[in-house]
Amino acid sequence: MTNTCKNCGVKFNGKFCNQCGQKNNPGRFSFKHILEEVFHAFTHADKGFLSILAKLATDPGKVAYEYIVEEKRKKYFNLFTFFVLITAIAAFVENKDLAMQESVFHTKNEYGYLFNIYSKGLLIITIPILAAFLWLINHRKNGLMFSEYTVFAMVLMSVKSMADIIVKSFNYLGTAFFSRQGNLDNNIGYAIFLIAIMSYANYSFHKNLRQGSIPKSLLTGICFCTIQVGITIFIVWAVLNNFQGLGIFDMYGIRFSG
Repeated sequence: MTNTCKNCGVKFNGKFCNQCGQKNNPGRFSFKHILEEVFHAFTHADKGFLSILAKLATDPGKVAYEYIVEEKRKKYFNLFTFFVLITAIAAFVENKDLAMQESVFHTKNEYGYLFNIYSKGLLIITIPILAAFLWLINHRKNGLMFSEYTVFAMVLMSVKSMADIIVKSFNYLGTAFFSRQGNLDNNIGYAIFLIAIMSYANYSFHKNLRQGSIPKSLLTGICFCTIQVGITIFIVWAVLNNFQGLGIFDMYGIRFSG
């Protein structure tokens, strides 16, 4: 029996469309169906959210290589969607950490909330800057385009957000259960940790391209942290100066505090 796909309109035989893979009769959405879809999206053995989370935690360089260079796009959860989701989760966890500190220590950290919002937004700026650095020191040997390194940089930023979630979660638990004031991410140890993660991911990615270099990988990790420090300094300066001096804000008379 010939069926017509409700998604793409292609005629096919069997239960699944040969063009897009949609089931012949997906059915109307019931609450049972919704729960099944959500559960499947997060736990699918091959390309669920939890699966890509685990793979990026263990070998982000290999994931990026297969996704970008080997073009294994269907093997993984969409990395662009993952970046958006993990960034949003990181912002949410950091907000909860700030709220817990305010509750326990009776402080008001308006700058902390602003910094959380702006730092996540400026990840978009970090990505092309880091991509440009990676492309300049590597492309002559492997021929990858700047746009492909932009995707790789996005993967690195996703890994950074994953690390932030873990650290901020420990901060939250430390404040909630032990009334411990202090952030695990505000010290040199966390910077070294980030350099190690970024260096490892970069080395793994380029090792698959048969050009793994420990010095270049370490340089990439240091460059990443330097960019982060630069953006941090920019945000602090901008907030303290009510964003005056930045043309686009002055043009529209935007102010961020009294």
